[in-house]
Amino acid sequence: MNYRDLIDKFERLARIPLYFALGVASERLIYYTSEEGVFKIWSSDLDGRDRRPISGDRVTSMVKPRPEDREVIYGRDVTPGKELTQLYINTPYGDKEEAALEMEPSRVIGVDRYKDRIAYTAPSKDGISIFLGEIGGKAEPIYTAMKWMFVSRYTGKYIFGFGQLKGNPRSMELFRYDLDTGEFIEYTPKEGSMNGNPVEYEGKLLFSSDYEGKNKLYLLDGETLKLEPVQIPEEVEPLEYVSYGWTYDGEIWYTVNTREGYRTFLDDLEIKYDRGVIGSINKYGEYIYLNYSSFTQPSSIYRYVDGEFRPVIESKVDEDIGKSFRKVSHVWIKSFDGLEVPTYIIESEAPKPGPTIIYVHGGPWSHVWDSWSVLIGSLVVSGYHVVAPNFRGSTGYGTEFMKMDIGDPGGGDLEDIVAATKYAKDIGLASKTAIMGYSYGGFMTFLATVKKPDVWDVGVAGAGIVDWEESYNMSDPFFKIFIDTLFLKDRDLMRDRSAINFVDNLKVPLCIIHSVYDTRTPLKPVLNYVYKLLEKGKSFEMHVIPDMGHGINKVEDIIKIVLPAVNFLKEKLG
Repeated sequence: MNYRDLIDKFERLARIPLYFALGVASERLIYYTSEEGVFKIWSSDLDGRDRRPISGDRVTSMVKPRPEDREVIYGRDVTPGKELTQLYINTPYGDKEEAALEMEPSRVIGVDRYKDRIAYTAPSKDGISIFLGEIGGKAEPIYTAMKWMFVSRYTGKYIFGFGQLKGNPRSMELFRYDLDTGEFIEYTPKEGSMNGNPVEYEGKLLFSSDYEGKNKLYLLDGETLKLEPVQIPEEVEPLEYVSYGWTYDGEIWYTVNTREGYRTFLDDLEIKYDRGVIGSINKYGEYIYLNYSSFTQPSSIYRYVDGEFRPVIESKVDEDIGKSFRKVSHVWIKSFDGLEVPTYIIESEAPKPGPTIIYVHGGPWSHVWDSWSVLIGSLVVSGYHVVAPNFRGSTGYGTEFMKMDIGDPGGGDLEDIVAATKYAKDIGLASKTAIMGYSYGGFMTFLATVKKPDVWDVGVAGAGIVDWEESYNMSDPFFKIFIDTLFLKDRDLMRDRSAINFVDNLKVPLCIIHSVYDTRTPLKPVLNYVYKLLEKGKSFEMHVIPDMGHGINKVEDIIKIVLPAVNFLKEKLG
């Protein structure tokens, strides 16, 4: 394939529109899409016709639509990517976008509404605050603490949410804020347990918890705080509930990850599919709307009728792009200490053994699942096999697996990535290898190439951290708590896991891609790293992206990240 054909194929893949159903309001389907090349909120009629945009671009947050709503409320980044959000309101027909509140633009990390009032959480001068305001009026802080907390539901009397509330970095609790009394209650079924995002319906909170050992679903009475388990089919053995919620008429749905793959249930009904994942379900009237995606199927909206997926708003892949994905498999690889690391392998049309990318996901509390990924897809159509390990610290495989990264970022998880690289070579898949990642994956690439300098042939680091101490000093309260949690406030460990302190060890060519306005992983420490690379005569190239922050909001953003990476890989890896 010549370079011109490669660029054409890559750009066509990057511009494939994605569709994510958010809910229903005023007999309109509300969804999130990149149809115009920019991620916005759109609406259509219930059959997917009469499609029209509702929001401007850079959407950062959303109040889940409800059938009775006459307005849609959402947040947009009003800076060039610094993730400072203003909340907006518009009708489901997109008549006129207006500011929903008079507020200081800030990093909104949870939002909900009750009638004409909006509650949200965001960093403030003294920590994280719960703000409350009437639509069209001014938002005021009503509770502030140096605690990681997220609003998830506002019922009028109560504001519910969850977060790291008791100071234990290995636990998460629920909270209830009483607007009548100002009382803030922290709730956990057991000290030290991990408790997930509570979703409310008629006073009942649905949430996940590991307080009995394994991850399970529970119902909590929002008034009495009485707890009861949710019954699931006996033959299902969840590793983790990756998504769950209520339908508008009070049915519970959930998608679980099992050792054999993802399974989705709506009460007693299992919605069956061969591969991929259902990310959400919205049942309205007689219709079940769902989001479905896989490595080879871009996210689309379907109706589930008589056991079949019927397209409502569907995205399709060009035939030649589809053929680039030769095989997808899910394996468990033993790491240095015997831990089994779940790993996806996506084979391209390249020969075996052939050039292979070890793809490191962000987070670290995230995971690669069998769903459409433009970053992974771009590598596959460029002729690379991709190995994507869900290293310790990843979500989706149980809370104990997730907590293994706390107090050891860049330690055991790096060894897991080394094990995945070795496995790819042992099975005859990989010849030369590159390590590549974005965000936490960028940090891991920076660190891996100096801590394990002989394992990979090249590295590509996007939006990574090279100096945790300096990044900490530049962070807002939200990310200060994140870093304190990840490192257990151990400054010596932060220095040991900062690539800037080991620059002499770098042996392989490095591609650095970073955005000017990134507030999660600031540019300044990376520039300091580049100066050290220059002083030491190391082989690298750097691409600084203007007018962009950490989040990817436009198709052009994806192209600006992946195009220089693929060009670098072609030159250095073949």
